[in-house]
Amino acid sequence: MLRQINELYEDAIKAGKKVSQILISYMGYDHLKSELNNHKDRPEWLDRLKVEENIRGVKIVPQE
Repeated sequence: MLRQINELYEDAIKAGKKVSQILISYMGYDHLKSELNNHKDRPEWLDRLKVEENIRGVKIVPQE
């Protein structure tokens, strides 16, 4: 999950988009939390993360 979000975030930044939010499902968030416990560095996008009930996976929301 961590690698997937990193790739999505990097792709959005490379495309010149500013990311306002990263939406993630509850199940994805549980998986991400366990990965972050084993990871020393805190990703820069972590502050933009928001858990949503009615989505599946991860979605990058660009800033308008």
